[in-house]
Amino acid sequence: MTISVKKPGTSIWREFSKHVMTGISYMIPILIMGGLIGAFSQMIPYVFLKIDASQSIVDAMNSGQFTDTSLSMLKLASAMESFGFTLFGFAIPMFAAFTANSIGGKTALAAGFIGGYVANKPIALLALDGGQWAAKAPVPSGFLGAIIIAFAIGYFVKWLNKKIVLPHNWLAFKATFLVPLLSALFCMIAMVFIVTPFGGWINTLIRSGLQAAGSAGQIAYSIALAATTAFDLGGPVNKAAGFVALGFTTEKVLPITARCIAIVTPSFGLGLSAIIDKRLVGRRVYDKQFHEAGKTAIFLGFMGISEGSIPFALERPGFTIPLYVVGSVIGALTAVLLGAVQWFPESAIWAWPLVSNLGVYIAGLIVGASFIAVVNVFYRNKLIKDGKLEVIED
Repeated sequence: MTISVKKPGTSIWREFSKHVMTGISYMIPILIMGGLIGAFSQMIPYVFLKIDASQSIVDAMNSGQFTDTSLSMLKLASAMESFGFTLFGFAIPMFAAFTANSIGGKTALAAGFIGGYVANKPIALLALDGGQWAAKAPVPSGFLGAIIIAFAIGYFVKWLNKKIVLPHNWLAFKATFLVPLLSALFCMIAMVFIVTPFGGWINTLIRSGLQAAGSAGQIAYSIALAATTAFDLGGPVNKAAGFVALGFTTEKVLPITARCIAIVTPSFGLGLSAIIDKRLVGRRVYDKQFHEAGKTAIFLGFMGISEGSIPFALERPGFTIPLYVVGSVIGALTAVLLGAVQWFPESAIWAWPLVSNLGVYIAGLIVGASFIAVVNVFYRNKLIKDGKLEVIED
């Protein structure tokens, strides 16, 4: 008889990850819609109408140099800009709502949404200011606050549903009035007195630290983010890095450039090594099945998916994993240091138009992927020469 023992830590992390990824899956469409509409709003004035980048849309309209048709296009661009960035404001509430829903069911969704909204826009509280009472809004708790309140609401509602036992005739009252009311009150108390003060303090600490560190802090952040993102190709380390990066980018603290590059650089680099091997060293360094796997990895890279690298990583992990981690860091640093900036959390090719300085962003991808491909091919070629690796070419 085989007895399987479940590791508690692994189980807790798996449950946490499942709920958070559920919330993120509902948040991403909001970010996509807001990002694309916001991007189109900037293309109209600055690409199509050739407005100077230092001018705002309103300044351009007041300049008196545009025809009625151009003014109509600028009005449309202004409306799209407002609408797109309003959608961004709903990303964190949607995340909190569906994370709470994943834990506590439908009755937790509304309170989760409220908590996420307050995490973005905290409630102004009365405080003495120069001897006068005035309403003052605290520092937002942001994405960290949304995670905390989503889990608190989710498990609180789950507990209420378990503990409050009513006759069948009163189930509608419980589901539509009692539990929502108690969860909303719980949300208010938790956000006002615990989550917002704590999350706001953490956010202030992070911002102060980054400002004090200056560019060196951003470089260190990019290195750490790229390395942890690339390390396990979508595994728990990657997801943990994603939680941190997503919080920073949704709150406009730090861009997500390094992570987006590191997601796809291993796929491009390892896929490329299986395609250019014969051109580089005059022989195949991978078996035939890896040639097709290489094409698949590159295609998936363009779709923003890193899992195409997994067959290559499993084949010789001791060398391949450190190689693509280093290559991803090199590629990410190249792009970041040359001025590429990406706030939109998506690495697929259709999100590239949203990147500032796209040319150097692509250059970073090329540098990182080329480093991986070239080093990998020469390393495997040396193994073949030394008789430590046998490759079936046909």
